[in-house]
Amino acid sequence: MKKITLLLFLLSISFSFSQVLTEDFEGGLTIPATWSNDDIAGGGEVWIIEDTGEAVGFLDPNTIYYTDGNLSGNYAVMDSDGFGPGTAEEVALTSPVFSCAALTAVRLSYNHFFTAGYGGQGFVEVFNGTTWLQVASYAGADQDASSFGGEQIDVSTELAGVANAQVRFRWVGDYAWGWAVDDVVVEEGPSCTVPTDFTAGTVTTTSFEVSWLDGNGAGTSWELDWGAEGFTQGTGTPVFGLTAPTYDFMGLSADTTYDFYIRSNCSGGNGNSEWVGPISFTTLFDCTTFGIPYDQNFDNDNAFQSCFTVEDVDADSIAWITQQDLDLDGDMVNETFATNGNSTANDKNDWMFSPAFSLTGGTQYEVSTTFNMFNGDGSLEAFIVNAPSSTATVEATLFSQANVTGQTALADLLPTAITEVNTFTPLADGDYHIAYRSFGAANTGFVLMFNSSLDTTLSVSEFDSNNFNYSYNKDTDQLTIESSNLPFDRIELYSILGQKVKAQVLSQTSEVIDLSRLTDGVYLATVTINGSSKTFKMVKQ
Repeated sequence: MKKITLLLFLLSISFSFSQVLTEDFEGGLTIPATWSNDDIAGGGEVWIIEDTGEAVGFLDPNTIYYTDGNLSGNYAVMDSDGFGPGTAEEVALTSPVFSCAALTAVRLSYNHFFTAGYGGQGFVEVFNGTTWLQVASYAGADQDASSFGGEQIDVSTELAGVANAQVRFRWVGDYAWGWAVDDVVVEEGPSCTVPTDFTAGTVTTTSFEVSWLDGNGAGTSWELDWGAEGFTQGTGTPVFGLTAPTYDFMGLSADTTYDFYIRSNCSGGNGNSEWVGPISFTTLFDCTTFGIPYDQNFDNDNAFQSCFTVEDVDADSIAWITQQDLDLDGDMVNETFATNGNSTANDKNDWMFSPAFSLTGGTQYEVSTTFNMFNGDGSLEAFIVNAPSSTATVEATLFSQANVTGQTALADLLPTAITEVNTFTPLADGDYHIAYRSFGAANTGFVLMFNSSLDTTLSVSEFDSNNFNYSYNKDTDQLTIESSNLPFDRIELYSILGQKVKAQVLSQTSEVIDLSRLTDGVYLATVTINGSSKTFKMVKQ
């Protein structure tokens, strides 16, 4: 089962006008008799009715179709992922014939969840009595291009005055994700239509630009109401009299989500449209907050999107992403990590670059990397480079782990995560990046990176001169660490999968760490003294 990360975006709209077609699929767990499953490809993989709300590709149980797609009760779904590989799919869920002969303005609306990636495509088409015409389409290289929530489309040009109209939802794919549809309505359109097709423009840590499409023509203006995520409409910051279909929210906080509502104000006595919203957006993470010491466990996807650079050198549309919603070890706590998916056609060659660090020439630094492999043999190497590019100058090679044998399923990762600790000394002052490259033959294993850190070093002889030692008392569930000279700065404990499970600031040469909240098992402990780290393995029992 493939896995995706959900984008947070919700658009819920409803109207009350003369309806000529309405279908909520609540008549039972079979496709309504008046609708048809047109299996154009002839492979037998067709639309079905479901009522669980569980989104294709997500760990069960979930209700993502209900909470994010605005679906309710029964709904129609084309589950390409569930059908599996090997059969090309082209299948259309087609409505009965309906009449728009008396209508001059026609609106099509529906709720849906289309998950992009792996070649799946969705097409919304209407029949004008002679020809099928496309009015919407959904596709994308990966889950970041997914579409979900409420949709409304002005189909007046296509259907106004048509006595034998139809609508269909046509899926094309083969072991892609899936597409769920509910609450299909064709009705008389309002005289003042809502703005549609919202697109993000320039985004910074303190601003967000959005634009939209207008279906009303000349003379339209717009009004907004916006505020912090979850605010009640009418209590936010109002904006009136926008005469261009764009707005730049200013004075925002970094790495923060906001909501806004919007409606059209139409000229010629046509009044106002319905409100659209809430529509959510998030400002960029402030990358200047990264510095030395640096410690990254990939628990903030916005920080990753804002500050990291990825490069898909093999051009297979599969690149590094972060994952925050997968419980790898069954402890009911989701692990967070960066991962590189598997290419089925080309040799893998995918790069990930950290934010820039201002380093001092002649100073020794230490990079610690914790990662794991699954689903076959995986390969990972790391470098220090002078720019976030695969063609940048390599200042130092940190490590190369080739053909590390993983397992065949998520539940069977390597029993212990791999930790690489490497040092380097830049020759001159400047900005440098940590570069990670996932490489190897097609269909080789996935890399799961749990932690990447950078700090100045304390030499091995200096660390060892402290006569560092540790002991674990299973009766009290306490770990004792001691240093004869320098005080400890910090301790971090990682599970055998590489997930950080505990972190604690320290200040003494002798410290006692309470482990009673951790489950029994093998852990990697990293202690820091004077900005440098040492890692050891311990067993809690």
